[in-house]
Amino acid sequence: MWNVKRHNNGTSRDSLQVKQTWQGGSPIPSAYRRARISSAEQWPVRQLVREDQHSAAEEILRPTLDTDESERLFLKRNFHNKDDCPVELKEVIGDILRKCHGLPLAIVNIASLLTTKPTSKHEWERLRNSLVSALEQDHHLQRIKRLAASRLIRRWMAEGFIAEQPGKCLVDTAECYINELINRNMIEPVETDFSGKPRACRVHDMMHDLIVSLSIQENFATIVGDGKLMPSTNKIRRLSLQGNMENQNFWLIGTKILSHVRSFSVFGDTKKIPPLLHFQVLRVLDLQDYSNLEDNDIRNIGNLIHLRYLSLYNSNISKIPIQIGKLKYLQTLDLRYTRIKELPATVAQLQQLVHLFVPAGVGLPNGICKMGALEEISLLDCSKNSPKVVQELGNLTNIKVIGIRWCADGAINDEGSFKKSLISWLCMLGERKLQSLRIETMEHWYMDFLVESWWPPPRHMQRFSIGPILSRLPKWICYLSELTDLSIFIEQVEGGDINMLKDLNALRCLQILTTKHPRESLIISPSGFQHLEDFHFLPSMYWRNSKGMLSLKFEAGAMPRLNKLWFRFVVQDTLSAYGVGFDFGISHLSSLKRLWVSINCRGARVCDIEAAKATIESAASILPNRPSHEVHIFGEEEMVRQEEQMEGTSGSKEEPVSEQQYLQKSGTHRCLLRAGVFPSHLRLDSLLDYFRASSAIAEQLGGNSNRCNTSYTIGGVSDD
Repeated sequence: MWNVKRHNNGTSRDSLQVKQTWQGGSPIPSAYRRARISSAEQWPVRQLVREDQHSAAEEILRPTLDTDESERLFLKRNFHNKDDCPVELKEVIGDILRKCHGLPLAIVNIASLLTTKPTSKHEWERLRNSLVSALEQDHHLQRIKRLAASRLIRRWMAEGFIAEQPGKCLVDTAECYINELINRNMIEPVETDFSGKPRACRVHDMMHDLIVSLSIQENFATIVGDGKLMPSTNKIRRLSLQGNMENQNFWLIGTKILSHVRSFSVFGDTKKIPPLLHFQVLRVLDLQDYSNLEDNDIRNIGNLIHLRYLSLYNSNISKIPIQIGKLKYLQTLDLRYTRIKELPATVAQLQQLVHLFVPAGVGLPNGICKMGALEEISLLDCSKNSPKVVQELGNLTNIKVIGIRWCADGAINDEGSFKKSLISWLCMLGERKLQSLRIETMEHWYMDFLVESWWPPPRHMQRFSIGPILSRLPKWICYLSELTDLSIFIEQVEGGDINMLKDLNALRCLQILTTKHPRESLIISPSGFQHLEDFHFLPSMYWRNSKGMLSLKFEAGAMPRLNKLWFRFVVQDTLSAYGVGFDFGISHLSSLKRLWVSINCRGARVCDIEAAKATIESAASILPNRPSHEVHIFGEEEMVRQEEQMEGTSGSKEEPVSEQQYLQKSGTHRCLLRAGVFPSHLRLDSLLDYFRASSAIAEQLGGNSNRCNTSYTIGGVSDD
């Protein structure tokens, strides 16, 4: 990616010459004016933007254009006016503009290229076809376009691309860089978190070619793979292997060609990587998702004394060499989703380490108290770490982000002592810099000692996600004035809990999962939740709503900024009490853009389901934003068949059915976990906590929890 570091003197060694992009005086960086677009036939670009055509150039920094604006900008570069465009070229122009997706810079790139070609249909079709060949048929190119924002930020930091700014940490500054790139249409977000912050981004097709071309021209990066590009210089600074590279003759050249490499990345199924001994000044080693990586490939990792970033994420590595302790400048160590079972004790020698990611089931090393620079740890597995390790963590004063896996199945030696150590550590973190805490579990565990024992509360907490069940909402949550994201799993939510949460003015995203249905309707009044944008309310579907009430009701003016809503209900209970005229108050959510509703079909008829769906869709259709809506149904195997008549059902009052009775009777745990039932943006850790609990119950009844897990998928969820 580009070096977006600002420099007062306007110079930057080993970076793309794009400084003018960040200045207000020149809308087009000088590097663009001599750029080339790399396509299947390597079409040259002659003077991408002329000095005297600022009217067209200024549109480059505009937001994405619509069809008419795109056509106008394109024609401005090739014809005096729209009427001068030959009729036979209009179809070709339309095809080209569709490839640009409204991105102004992409449009100018292609239009400028065509100014050097004859105005003939044949020539323009050649360009169109070459772009299709290069951009659509290259599956390796498509694979590398999506990149997690956190991964990009950590790599930027490792290479020193992030300039320190007064009052901002490096991560905040890097996030500003990403937002600026997005605003200038140089990259685009493909996944965002609940607050709208980019979690993953991609480079536009046209922009990708431009970046690659500039990178090669400036010797910023070298790409090798599938015969696409080969090194043209003896001084490679950033090396990227892409695709299935089987020819190893390149590495036979010797160590000289790799001795200046600062960043080495692998994308694809390269059979073999060069020996690490060849890299003498390497700062970034990114082997994420490299399936052919073997333990022997990293045996000399200790020789990379300048290394600052090491990612073995989702590789086949099973052992880390003890020499890793020699990497005294290492800032990021990512070992998630590897086969590693334990860490060498020398990891504790990494005193400059800021981000530590280890797989579940791996304990942290003794002596971790020496790693004073640590700001992020994931995952602290409570079944693999002793109270002593947790006590040592109390000496780390810079921790901002922590991920914990909780269990209470006897795997912890002296569980009482461990709980005391854990809560003591969390209290210390809360008084320091703790901003984000995620607690997950693989089973149906409770974690009630957090309800009363965490005091003073973590006042600087911004994100809190807890998968283990709490018997009630902790009262200290109302003191978290900076909390923006909350995902919580409690037994039963009450009206008082809603009143407690509604006054959290910073709250943007709220997820509530429960094991029981509310005792009373939860009324969302206009007096709170003034900034909430995303709300998920997911009560258990195992308990019958014996009072026949609406679990959720929005009053006029409630949640004025709510963009996304997901909730669920049992259709028979609702229709029995209110008929087809039931109203959750969805029509009062004036800012709503996305709506997901899950309907439990238990005891309902087909006509009931259709009536409920129609009611939801009708309420959504009258909103000013015309929100997109999805209605998902489950529990079809318990629907009333056409021939079955249930007399007096609407007036009956049934006692709650226990989870075990309900699962044993219907096997609904399998239905709940069917792929495609849940929207792709739902946070993975919270959902898995809920459904693994259901699977655990099913397993006790003789079911197979693995079968449930494999049938459940969530699309589009990033793990970074």
